Amino acid sequence: MDVTPVKQAKRRGRPAKAQALRSDLILPAALAAFASHGFEGANLRQIATQAGIDVSLIAHRYGSKLELWKAVVDDLAARFLRELPQIGTGAEGLHKVMEQLIDLVCDTPQLSMFLVKETAQQGERFEYFHERLIRPVHDLFLPLIRAALPAPPASAVDPDFFFFSFTGSIAITVVMRPYIGRFSTAAQDEARFRQELKHALLRTNGLGLA
Repeated sequence: MDVTPVKQAKRRGRPAKAQALRSDLILPAALAAFASHGFEGANLRQIATQAGIDVSLIAHRYGSKLELWKAVVDDLAARFLRELPQIGTGAEGLHKVMEQLIDLVCDTPQLSMFLVKETAQQGERFEYFHERLIRPVHDLFLPLIRAALPAPPASAVDPDFFFFSFTGSIAITVVMRPYIGRFSTAAQDEARFRQELKHALLRTNGLGLA
């Protein structure tokens, strides 16, 4: 008589609670995949493998790759608004929040590549990206930028142009850091890279902030 234990088939449906507790790993893994491969090139199975979970958990939580992408955008927006509080007013408040933004972007290098890719593509996802992430951060900065500028007509700086030139400079510089490291040793060290980035951007912004 054969008494070999019968291996139970893996049950489908709702993921086990222990695995569901690891779902906080999904969004960082998805951000890295979208940043590296773009939306079209990102693969849910690869994201699940990177997160150390079963791909069924992604389907259960988000339903589709597009909904997962939207969750990544919403998570980034919440992080920006949570970690970039308005501190003070005028030039001093703007200086502090600009420093915080540089640190935030440097803390998550994949964020810069994601921003660059999604801003450049201007496709069907762009309006969601614009309304949920770019506009809220823009609206956070704009009052501080306006308060820091001299009163018209003395000011020659357009507040909206300043916001995008500053934030764009951070993103592009972080994306290019490996290449910049061929020329500058400052880019090869995390602390020096941040210091140089803050020094360069806060001294050349046209507002006399540093």
